[in-house]
Formats: sequence, C-alpha cells, structure tokens
Amino acid sequence: MKKYHLLLCLINLAFLFNSCQKELVDEFANIPAKGNLPITATGECLPQTVQGIYEVSKSLVPDSNKIIVTVNATTAGNYNISTDTLNGFFFRGKGVFPAPGLNNITLSGSGKPLASGVNNFRVLFDSSSCTVAVAVSTAGSSGLAIFSLVSGGTPANCANAIVNGSYFLNAPVTSSNTVTVSLNVTKVGTYSIGASGTGLTFSKSGSFTATGNQTVTLTASGTATTEGANTITFNQPAGGCTFTVNVIGASTYSYTCAGTIVNGTYAKGTALSAANTVSIQVNVSAIGSYNITTSSGGMTFAKAGGFTSTGLQTVTLNGTGTPATAGNTPFTLNPGACNFTVSVVGPGTYTFGGAPGACTTANVGGTYTTGVPLGASNTLTVQVTVSTPGSYNISTVGGGMTFSKSGIFTATGVQSVLLAGSGTPNSSGNITFTVGNNGCSFSITVIQPTGNYQCKIDGVLTVFGDRAQATILDDFYSPPRPYLYLNGYTGAPNGGFVPQLQIFIERNNMQAVGTGTYNVDGLTITNGYRIEIDLHLEEPDGTVIIWNTSSTLFTANPPFTIIITSVTSGRIRGTFSGTVKNTLQGGALKKVVTEGVFDLPIL
Repeated sequence: MKKYHLLLCLINLAFLFNSCQKELVDEFANIPAKGNLPITATGECLPQTVQGIYEVSKSLVPDSNKIIVTVNATTAGNYNISTDTLNGFFFRGKGVFPAPGLNNITLSGSGKPLASGVNNFRVLFDSSSCTVAVAVSTAGSSGLAIFSLVSGGTPANCANAIVNGSYFLNAPVTSSNTVTVSLNVTKVGTYSIGASGTGLTFSKSGSFTATGNQTVTLTASGTATTEGANTITFNQPAGGCTFTVNVIGASTYSYTCAGTIVNGTYAKGTALSAANTVSIQVNVSAIGSYNITTSSGGMTFAKAGGFTSTGLQTVTLNGTGTPATAGNTPFTLNPGACNFTVSVVGPGTYTFGGAPGACTTANVGGTYTTGVPLGASNTLTVQVTVSTPGSYNISTVGGGMTFSKSGIFTATGVQSVLLAGSGTPNSSGNITFTVGNNGCSFSITVIQPTGNYQCKIDGVLTVFGDRAQATILDDFYSPPRPYLYLNGYTGAPNGGFVPQLQIFIERNNMQAVGTGTYNVDGLTITNGYRIEIDLHLEEPDGTVIIWNTSSTLFTANPPFTIIITSVTSGRIRGTFSGTVKNTLQGGALKKVVTEGVFDLPIL
C-alpha cells in the first residue's frame, strides 16, 4: 500500500487552497460513456483541430497546446480519452457526455517534443480510434511557418488548385477526394492550412523544412450539401483565395432484385458487425449520387455514395443495429419495391463441458503479465454440448480481463468455442474464471512484469528490482488524480524489513507527468510540480532511517534531479541522481545517489 510521508502531506497542505475544489456529483459519474470517433477513409479524426506551437525542447502548455476532435456518443457517461505518447509528448482529456450525440472534446498536451517532424497521434475511445497529425518544428524556429498561396489570377482565385476525385450530393467524401495547391514558403516551421464551403472541408498540417515554392495536398472531409459549382474558401493566412468543386446531383437507377445476396449471420439480441452486409444489383441510367437505406426488425442496411458510370453495378449496404425478433425479417428497397429477407435465429441451448466444475479441455492461449494489455494471442477455448442450434454469447470476466465470443451454433453436439481475450491484468497470481451461470471454471496465471530500478548509494550499487513498478494514478484521492510513483525493494518480503526506494512526482495543475526534467526547485515555476524521494535503509542497530529530499516552499532541501526520457502506455524510463538527508537525525547526515536508472512497467 502506498503512503505519503509527513513532509509530503505538509507540502500538500500548503497548496490546499489551489488544489481543492468542490466535486460535482451527477448521475453519470460512475458510468463509462460509449460511442465512436468519426474518421476519414484514411483513418484521420473527422473533424480535427490542432492548437498551439510545437517546438523541439519546448514544454507543452496544456492551456495552449491542444487538439480538438469530435466524438459520437451513443451512451451518456464519463470519458477519459488519451492519445499514445510519441516523440516525448501526448494529449489527454476527461469529462462527461450528458446525452448521446456529437460532442467536440479538447485534449490538452503534456510533455516536451524531442525531435522535429510530423507525429501521427492515435486517439482512442471505446473500441474506436483515429489519428491526428501534429507537426514539431526545430528548436528556436518560433514554431509557425510563413507562406502564401501561389495564385493564378488577380484578384487571388487560386486558379492553380487541382481538385482530385468525384464529388456527389449528400454523399460522404472518400480518400480520392483531395485538392493540391502550390505554396511559396518564406520561413520554415509548422503549418496548418484549411479551406471549407457547403459542407466540405479540406485540411493539412505539417512542417516546412525549406523555403521556396512547394506543393501540398489537402484531404477532404464532410459531405457536399449543394449541387453544381461549390465555392471553397481558404482560411487565413490565405483568406479570400478560392477554388471550385463541382458536385454531381442525384443519379437515376433501378434495382435488379435477383442478384441480392445477404452476407453474415444474424441472431436475436446480437449486434450486427462489419460482416453483416447486403449486396444488391442496380442498373444505372444516369450517373450521380445515391443514398440507399432500408430498415426492419431492429436492423438497418444503408450506403451513400456516387455512380461514376452507367450500366449494371453492385452496391454493398452496411448493416447496423440489433435483430429484435427471431425468424424471417422482410426488407423493401424503394423505388421499385425490391424485396429481400434476412433470417434471424433465436438463442441456442447448450451446456459447458465439465460444469459445474473444472472446464473440460479448456485451453488458455498466450501469456499474461500484470499491466500488459491482452492481444490477439490471448484466447480461451472451451467445450460445449449444443442441444438446440441458435445464437450464443459467452463471456467471463476476472482480474481486469474479459474473454468473450458471440456467434451462432448451426448444429447440435459437442463443439469447441474460441473466446477472444481483452482488457489488462490488474494483479498477478492465479486468476479464477467461471464461464456461464452454473458453468465450468478455469484459472490463468498472471506473472509480475520485471523492471530495472537501481542506483549507487555513496558509490555502492543497490538494486531495487523486487516488486519494482510505476503508478500514474494516485488512488489516495477520489477520484484518483495523475501523478508518478516509482517503487521497488532490494528483495522479496521476508517478515522483516527490506530496503525500499520511492520517488514521487506530482504536477501543481494535476496534469499527467510526462517526459522532461524534474528537480526540487520546480515547485513555484510556471506549470510547476513537486517531487519527493524516500530511501528506506536499516542501520546496524536495527533502526530504520528514511533518507529524504523533496520540493518545499520555505526550507531548502538537498538537490535531486529526475529525468523521464520515455513514457508509453505500459512502461516508463529515465534516470535520477542527487542527495538525500537523514530525517531521523534532523538532516545532519546525507547520502549521495548517483547513476540512478529506471525502466519500469506502469501498473
């Protein structure tokens, strides 16, 4: 169990008037939101905005360095959305979606860029993800590039803009929809250029490393809302410069019902997936946009797009929703009253092999380590005896892990079902699972991850590798708040005292602790932080001494420096060195810590 020492508590009291605030209690506080991130055809967040200047070795300011993305919330609740850590920095935001719908959320940046270039951050929410490109300029470049659009006329009308792809009324754009423009760069640095009009947006972010004329391709997003010639206007610094996108109106077509194919399996109460589609044949007599949709029995099949040629063609409708009833569900496509049927099965009847006891021939695949997310190799195979064919939804949860599989039994008898693992193990040892009500049981052995945590104390190498780990959320508070806690021992528990080394870092603004340099003098600086180092050692007479230094307001403490060089979702690396004093004897005695390194799992 982690404990704060008296010194750290006094520091926290000194800052209490800054850090304490009333927590609002609402009905969604303990309900995780569900939904997805709208994306372009190539995986970018749609839409997205990058704010702030990003420069090598310049620490990000959460109030200035932000990315804004849109979330489609399907279930109200709280969210905690973050990106991966790239090039020494990351973005994170949390809050509450009070109702389903589209929401713009702001993710604040933390950390310090290590190198120039474009970083493609992956934003994660629920089971969806998308990317946001953030460009970092070289150190001392003052961040932003200076450029102008190379115009083909007067007044500026961007006659040299090259529009790529076909655009259809009320149909989402595809990856082929781009516009290429020429720019005259007079100062290197990062750039963000955009243009918009009548439902369409074109954008591109990056970094110019040289001056002169250069070509940039902007990616389209959105849906065209106006037929014919659409005027697209650039944002500053190219305001007033425009180009034209020709949008094709509605097509003319009829259905050829004989070619309809229903793909995938359908079960009552089981949500449709990407495998659930319907392929239909259409005879196009005039090119243009189309929006085909049909709904019945809790399911919808739909597709919007554009026909670029006439004649017989195949359109694949994507299925969504959850079948409400078993049996044959009829669908009608208009115009032309083309009909097709989707066969929905009811729940199957089955028992687990070995129930109610140890699972028969249960086969656990993959390795399991505390704090390491499960992957494709983490599976569970269980045996079932099916008495009635139909749908199934098998799931079991334990130790932060879930094994699940949904599908349809098409035959009776003994069968094997492969469950996919997900989640992250939150403890080590043997974790017991039970599959189904009155089902069978099995166990999984989760190992403790290893780490490197060592230093020289007065020139003597000491390794604190036993139970060595890092923690990034402080559960002393409710709700937990970000910090960094490094902890390790020189040996296994033995019923007595084991030397221990603890390192704490907490930012004054309660933001996550990212890459960078932290020392005892950081308490009062802008976007400051406080640190504490506690080295627990036993004296020859059996006395346990806490050798300590920390950030304080009124009393100078021995210097200590912690450098975090890398932070990923599951591991943190860095170095440390400095001096700690004897707290039991008033600090008259000191120990020098050198060559400290840590490479620890985040648990």
